Amino acid sequence: MYYRFILAGAIFLQLSACKAPDSPGTAEEFSEGKKEWIEGKDYTILERVRIRDEQGFGQPVTAYSLLVPKGWKTEGGITWRVGHTCMQEVVNNRVHFTSGDGAISIDFFPTRSWEWNDDPTMLQAMQNNAASGFKRCDYQQPLDAGDYLRNVFLHEIGDPEVVSLKTNETLQPLMEAQARKGTELLRAAGVQAVSYRPTAVIADLRYPDGSLGKALCSVNQVISSFPNYLTGGYSAGYQCSSEQRILVRGSKEKMAEAEKILSTMLSSLRINPEWQAAVQQTFSNIAKVEQRENAKRAEITRQANEDISRMRMETWESTQQSQDRIMEESGRVLRGVEQWTDPATGDKLELTAGYNEAWSKSDGTYILSNDPLFDPNVVFQEDWKKLGKPN
Repeated sequence: MYYRFILAGAIFLQLSACKAPDSPGTAEEFSEGKKEWIEGKDYTILERVRIRDEQGFGQPVTAYSLLVPKGWKTEGGITWRVGHTCMQEVVNNRVHFTSGDGAISIDFFPTRSWEWNDDPTMLQAMQNNAASGFKRCDYQQPLDAGDYLRNVFLHEIGDPEVVSLKTNETLQPLMEAQARKGTELLRAAGVQAVSYRPTAVIADLRYPDGSLGKALCSVNQVISSFPNYLTGGYSAGYQCSSEQRILVRGSKEKMAEAEKILSTMLSSLRINPEWQAAVQQTFSNIAKVEQRENAKRAEITRQANEDISRMRMETWESTQQSQDRIMEESGRVLRGVEQWTDPATGDKLELTAGYNEAWSKSDGTYILSNDPLFDPNVVFQEDWKKLGKPN
């Protein structure tokens, strides 16, 4: 489902540390109260932003939350495509983040899914079913992540020039590990002849206005083989989905900072388990309805579609079980975050890299600084708890 866009977070980047303050305060300035602390220079505030589902379950509910620099603007959220026949696109996650000065933007795009069959007769039957009201997802030939980015995703993000395109060597193994686990579950459930083909890429982009971008894209192909009684051989049905569709954009001078911020956002992202369980139940109900509809079709089509429906649910469930681990890996491989520890509880968390001092407040806000004399307890007269770095 859409929230596997979160596995999207794994990027193989080397990011530089944040620049230290130009002129940290002296002990005399601090003790005499002369030091004027400047946000964005002496310290950075990260606030937890909650992305909401305003319509899915009768009343607004937080779907997930993540850390965003204070002063950033957040637009969008979770919407439901009521009546949409492609199950993987029903929950629509579209969020746009913009820095206070407008120099950096980060976009999360919703999952897109499509189907194909390599037998012309079967493909025609699928298209005829669509014309009769049985359409599920769009029909398009299978694409790996690189081809999908070039032929589809680029058009959605303004057709920038692709400066470089490479395999995401960190995310792809994570996807492959999930695919192996999904295969094991399917075999245990009696579903045979199903294979996975996950791919993930990172693209460096250049826009006509001189700004730069970095796109993250993944595609998972689920291939279901079944007998073709018309030819005496086998046909393959493809269920493809692009769940990682993320764009970060900024000027040449801002891109390193932008990538660090994206790293922090992904590493700090937390899904609301109650919302997640409600979505899972909804999709389970949809799958059952879909299976009943499939039973009305011809035997060969029915069997193939039931396998795909069951495969979707089993894969979704296995994905959710490892979601937290993947999110932790996301920030680390981005190399834009560092690990901190709450000395009182021993809890660990990851925040933007390149800072020597960090504090947390009970409302989920964090402050980072490189000035050893800065203390938010004194500056703001509030209750902040200092964090430490693991030994």
